[in-house]
Amino acid sequence: MAPRTGVALLHSEPAGALPLRTAGVAGFVTKLSWRAGEAPRGALLPAAPGLPEGARLRFEETGCGEGVRWLRGEVRALERRTLGEALEAVLRAVMEAAALSGALAEVEVVRGAPPREGAARVLRRLRRDLRAAGFCAQEVPHCWSPVPDDAASWVGTGGREDLVSFLRGHPCWEVL
Repeated sequence: MAPRTGVALLHSEPAGALPLRTAGVAGFVTKLSWRAGEAPRGALLPAAPGLPEGARLRFEETGCGEGVRWLRGEVRALERRTLGEALEAVLRAVMEAAALSGALAEVEVVRGAPPREGAARVLRRLRRDLRAAGFCAQEVPHCWSPVPDDAASWVGTGGREDLVSFLRGHPCWEVL
């Protein structure tokens, strides 16, 4: 019997969506520290920095006691180069804000998943199997959900447990 092909489930995507491209993701965590009484009032980054087209940013700023704040976030992009440019823009904005406010900054970048392009042959086979089982399946240009490196294909589930059960029980697909 042939080995099963890995399929990632994209729960935030519509059921049956077969994205041709998935976003890459890189996370970051920054600890900012000030001497007692020197921390600025309000958010250090009140607005998201300008990002290149094709990139998205999600971040949060939280306090952690007197004079300490954490900035945590993730950048997503559909192209590897855009992901790098967006992460660089965000980290530059954080460092500028830290320098202007007199903060000591400790930054950690968390490697995420790279942007991926689906293998047309594998996605066609998955689409064929889904349609043969009565599910709606349609290729879409892209999605903002990252996928694991070992996934050969991916599909949106949209919360449909019957679709998930079908794939778990299928002899050709291994749900990751």
